[in-house]
Amino acid sequence: MDLEPSSNPNGSGATTSFQWSALGVTLLHVILGLVLFEPTLFPGGDNAGYLILGDALRNGDGYRDLYAPGTPFHAKYPPVLPLLLAAFGSVQVSKFAMLVCTSLTVWVTAHLGRRIVGDGPALLTALFLSMNPTLLEYGHYILSEAPFILLVVLALWAMESQSRWAPMFAMLAASGAFATRTAGLTILLAIPISWLFRNDFRRAVVGGITALVALFSWGFYQNRVAPGQPSYLEELVLRDPYNPEAGSVGVGELVVRTANNLWDYVSRVVPQTVTGLESSGTGLTILLSFALCGFALRGWAVRARRSMGPLEVFVLLYGGLIAIWPEVWTDRRFLLPVLPMILLLAAWSLGQIDVRFRRWAFVLTTVLISFPCIVWITERAPSRIECAVAFMADDPCDPPAYASLYEAARWARDNTHPSAVIANRKPRLFFWYSQRKGDIYPYSTDTDIVLEELDRMGADYVVIDQVSGTTGRYLIPAIQANRSRFEPVYQEGTPPTLILRILPSLETAQ
Repeated sequence: MDLEPSSNPNGSGATTSFQWSALGVTLLHVILGLVLFEPTLFPGGDNAGYLILGDALRNGDGYRDLYAPGTPFHAKYPPVLPLLLAAFGSVQVSKFAMLVCTSLTVWVTAHLGRRIVGDGPALLTALFLSMNPTLLEYGHYILSEAPFILLVVLALWAMESQSRWAPMFAMLAASGAFATRTAGLTILLAIPISWLFRNDFRRAVVGGITALVALFSWGFYQNRVAPGQPSYLEELVLRDPYNPEAGSVGVGELVVRTANNLWDYVSRVVPQTVTGLESSGTGLTILLSFALCGFALRGWAVRARRSMGPLEVFVLLYGGLIAIWPEVWTDRRFLLPVLPMILLLAAWSLGQIDVRFRRWAFVLTTVLISFPCIVWITERAPSRIECAVAFMADDPCDPPAYASLYEAARWARDNTHPSAVIANRKPRLFFWYSQRKGDIYPYSTDTDIVLEELDRMGADYVVIDQVSGTTGRYLIPAIQANRSRFEPVYQEGTPPTLILRILPSLETAQ
C-alpha cells in the first residue's frame, strides 16, 4: 500500500487496484458486522420510536406516534428513516439495512479520501473505519446514525467530483441527510457556503434556497402538527434536557459548556469512539486521541486557510453544533458522523510531514489505532455469537433491567385492556412489546404536578423500572406521597419491575 499522499494515478491498473482494495476493506466491515451482529433492540428507545413510525406509515395511519395517547402526529424526527423502515417491514431486515449503510460509508470514504489524501492514506482511513468499534455497533442499531453518516460522506464525495451532475447529487444527498436528522442542516448549509468561498455565486444561491426550503418546510410541518412541542433548538439551550426545571443557560454558561464539551470529546469521547473502550481509557489512548485531534485540527487549519471547501465548512458547523450540546448528550453517537473527516484530515496532515518520517508515522498510527480495535473485536465476538444463537432459540440476551421491563410489557399486553394507558420511562419500547399506549411521567420534583400530569395523560397504570434514575427522582416520590392512589398489580423480574394501577382520586370517585 503506497502511503504517499500523491494525486490520484491516471493508470487504469492503479485505479483497478484501488477499487479492489476499497472493496476488500468494505467486505472486511461486512464480515466483522455479521460476526458482531446483535439481534436484540438497542435499549435507548429511539429505535422503537423509528420502528413505530415505520409501522404507522406502512399501515396507513400517517406519520403518527402510535404509542402516545391520542396518537398525535410526530414532529421531532425527520421522516427518511421511518420511510425506509416502512418498506423493510422487519426488525432484522432493518438491522441488516443499517449494516449496508455503514458498509457503503466505508466504501465511499475510501473514494472521498482518494481525492483528498491519495490512494494509500485513503485506504488506510477506510480500514480504520471498517474496524471501528463505534461504526460496527451502529451497523446493527436501528437508529438514524447509519443512513445519516452515509448521506454526509456521499454529499462530500460528490462535491469532490468533476461531473456536471455532482453539485445536484451533493445537494440531494445533503437534503436527504437533513431529512434523516435535523443535524443534517450542517451539511445542507456547508455546501452553499463552500460555493460562496469559491465565488460560485449562482450555485451558492441555488443551494442556499434549497436549504431554506428544506428548513422552512420541516419547520412549517412541525408548527402545524405540534405547535407546543419543544424543538431541538429549545432543548439545545437547556441546562439539562432531562431536568427542565433547571432552566436555560446564559451566554457565559454556554461558553463554559462549549469548553467542557470540547475537553470531554478530546479526552474521553474520541478515545472511546476510536478504540471502543467504555471508560476514558489509559494514558496511551488519551495521548493517541490528542495526537489524532491535533493532526486533524492542523490539517483542517491548513486546508481551510488555502480554501474553505465543503469538508472544512461541514467540520466547522457540525463540530460547533455538538460542542454547544447539553453536556449530558456529549457522546460517541454524536461524534460518529464527523469521524471519517477527523481521520481523513489527520491522514492529510500526516502526509505533509517530512518524507523521511512519513512512512513510520503512518505505520505507528496504524498500530495504535488498529490494535485496540482488534482487541475490542476479539473480546466482543464470542458473546455476540452466543447472543445471536440464544436469540434464535427465543432467549434474547437483553440487559437484565430491560429484560425485566420487556417481560412486564408482555404481562401488560396479556392482562390489561387494549385501551389502557401506561405511564413509564421508556414508552416506545414498552409499547413495542405491550401494544399499550403511554408516555413518560413528568420530569418534576413537585409530586402534585407529577400526579396531575398522570391524570391529564389518562394513565391507568405506572411502571416502576430499573432502567433509569429519573424513575427514582420523579415518579417514586410522587407515588410515596400519594400511596392511596396506587395499587400494585405486578412485580416480577431480576431486577424487579413493578406495575401499579392508578386508582381514582376521592373527588373523581365522588
